[in-house]
Amino acid sequence: MEDVLVALKNNKQPPYKPINEYNYSYRINNNKKCLQSFNNDYEKVVILYVIKSALPNQKKRDAIRKSWGWENRFSDVIIRRIFMLGVSTDLLYQDNIDEEYARNKDLVQAEFIDSYYNNTIKTMMSFKWVVENCPKAQFIMFADDDMYVSTKNLLKFIRNPFNKRVGFRKKRDLSYTIWSNENSIKPVFESNLMLKTKKANFFNRNLFEFDPVLSAFDGRLFAGHVFFSSPMRHRSSKWYVSLAEYSFSKYPPYVTAGAYVVSFPALVDLYYTSMYTQSFRFDDVYLGIVAKKCGISPLHNEHFYFWRKPYSKEAYSNVIASHGFDDPDELKKVWEEQRSLGHA
Repeated sequence: MEDVLVALKNNKQPPYKPINEYNYSYRINNNKKCLQSFNNDYEKVVILYVIKSALPNQKKRDAIRKSWGWENRFSDVIIRRIFMLGVSTDLLYQDNIDEEYARNKDLVQAEFIDSYYNNTIKTMMSFKWVVENCPKAQFIMFADDDMYVSTKNLLKFIRNPFNKRVGFRKKRDLSYTIWSNENSIKPVFESNLMLKTKKANFFNRNLFEFDPVLSAFDGRLFAGHVFFSSPMRHRSSKWYVSLAEYSFSKYPPYVTAGAYVVSFPALVDLYYTSMYTQSFRFDDVYLGIVAKKCGISPLHNEHFYFWRKPYSKEAYSNVIASHGFDDPDELKKVWEEQRSLGHA
């Protein structure tokens, strides 16, 4: 894959032909979502939320818009969101979706049937959309529409994902963009941008900027709750996988699909590698296979919960994401409380 990736990222013909291209057309493309209004250039989005959603779940989408998916949460951090959808044979759904898009301008809809076993298609069409339409996004957070997410805790994590000890650098006069998407490999440093502000603004730098001490890090972050598991061989199981479909006894390490974050360089490599990787029904396992194939090691973070973490004010102080928020009103209530406590 290394030779293939180098060729693709340099607009050259790779030595092999792809076997997956995910050439589904868009019913709603939303290709201007990441464009700046004043000069038609792409925005340097810090966090792009890509939320997998089902067609009927408008109330869940509305709750996310008013809580963790709020794009104006921080004045100095550019946040954008899209909800990724498939299609249905029920025309009533489509009428509602068209009206919802006209109001919110945050839907992307591709021409595949929206169903559980098409989640891999939905995921990879999301990756494709980001590569084509939001190329200056620095981090992309993928989440289901029944998740609680703390943007504040996510920002803390992506600044220092390996939990390196970072002291107060009084003499350091640096600010920097988090990734160079042109080279897609290493952080790029720019001087004299933010640290000429008052000392009170150090908190913002401390929270929202990626730390430069990660000299051995190649910029490819793929993080969440990492699983090590084996294929289910019981025929009665919803997750049954035959030997013909997957012949190995173990899956590669993979990040559970409810919520995970990737840096743009990782997303690009995962997307191109998926073109050369046979599809698989379970999108989280599939991304694990793809990651192994292109040499990306998933990073485990204990603050991503693929189950419902029991709620209390204190228990959610460090939560980045938690599953199980099917009630939109409950989601908004929890998020608003955590925001008032400074945790969201």
